Amino acid sequence: MCGLVIKEEDEKKLIKLEVKDSKLLTKKQREFLFGRIKAVSHKYEVAIIEPEEIDKAVNNHDGLNLNRLEANKTAEILNLLNPDKAIIDAPSNNIKSYRQYLARFVKNKNMGIILEHKADLNYPIVSAASIIAKVTRDNEIERIKKEIKIDFGSGYMTDPKTLKFLEKYYEEYEHLFRKSWMPYKDIMGKKFQSKLEDFSKFIEKVGDKNKGIIEKLKMLEDFGYKFVPTSTEHEHVRMKGPCTITLYKNGKLLIQGKDEHKKAIESVLGKI
Repeated sequence: MCGLVIKEEDEKKLIKLEVKDSKLLTKKQREFLFGRIKAVSHKYEVAIIEPEEIDKAVNNHDGLNLNRLEANKTAEILNLLNPDKAIIDAPSNNIKSYRQYLARFVKNKNMGIILEHKADLNYPIVSAASIIAKVTRDNEIERIKKEIKIDFGSGYMTDPKTLKFLEKYYEEYEHLFRKSWMPYKDIMGKKFQSKLEDFSKFIEKVGDKNKGIIEKLKMLEDFGYKFVPTSTEHEHVRMKGPCTITLYKNGKLLIQGKDEHKKAIESVLGKI
């Protein structure tokens, strides 16, 4: 996100540059305008919002949502720049509600604020700010590529390179992805479904005598236990967590660990 300040008499310079909403420009056009906009500006501030912040907002952490997160970041930028008048691209059509929320965090109560949905289409200065934000975002993408030494394309899911990167590296580079992002959630959903199918196939191979016990052991996954490979031919199932749990083919269950953890397992499983 970007906040850009110009003197009113310099607005004509932005108009002469033919700035427009960054989404309507090519990468080459945005980069051409980037330095020229900065030269015209009086000052500017850029806020980079990390994936973790967005995930928290999507999940209503601290009463946030995406619009409120954007309002908070907008207020931070306004408080740093402190212009006489601000024209803001509002993410919501409910201008009255958004204005009331934003006003709580803007320190200068005398600041003139114009809020308009899709303001970047109608105001040259908002268009110019969107170009600064977009080029900064693209530069961040290039920085990450160099850091991990993988070209994953634009970072948008319309890009086949980005899609392949997500599918291949969603675990290794999970910090790069918004967990609330639908493509990421789709992959995690498929992974979870695959684990369920694998477990179902595993259960089918186990003798009837141990099926009920294994179903009970599966409840321990909610407490951090995971099924791991068995270490001998006599074992049916082994789980690792605060304790090590081994179910033998003869139905005997061995729990190894501290007494407090053993008691916790027994309380969950009951009598087997």
